[in-house]
Amino acid sequence: MSVSIVSAEEEVWRGEAEMVVARSPEGEFAILYGHVPFLAALVPGRVSIVSASERSDFFVAGGFLEASRSDEGEDGHDYHVIVLADDAEDLSQIDATEARRRLEEARAEAAGESDERAEARMRVEMARVELAESGRGSQN
Repeated sequence: MSVSIVSAEEEVWRGEAEMVVARSPEGEFAILYGHVPFLAALVPGRVSIVSASERSDFFVAGGFLEASRSDEGEDGHDYHVIVLADDAEDLSQIDATEARRRLEEARAEAAGESDERAEARMRVEMARVELAESGRGSQN
């Protein structure tokens, strides 16, 4: 099946896959070729693209996943999955030091006296998830 991960800025990944694994507010789910048409909101976390020879993991900050059958597209596939991510990056490219810095910065903002505290708390949680999903940090 054809799979794409796109953010507002760019197409992050496009290719062939046998399975896509993602997480919604209801829990983790997997999409295989021929899955019933499906639309889910995504929570910050890992999206895995699995093919016979490799697995690619991405961090998404939220967004939506759509799986559907379509008229045969330009790539010759009649089934596609698209991840429309608020933000997405390849987990192998995440710099753990930079992720820790973002976490500490967001924590400092969340602790401060600011009208932006709720947004800063959300950034703390997203930074914690990003760091944990990168496999290089703890969720502390």
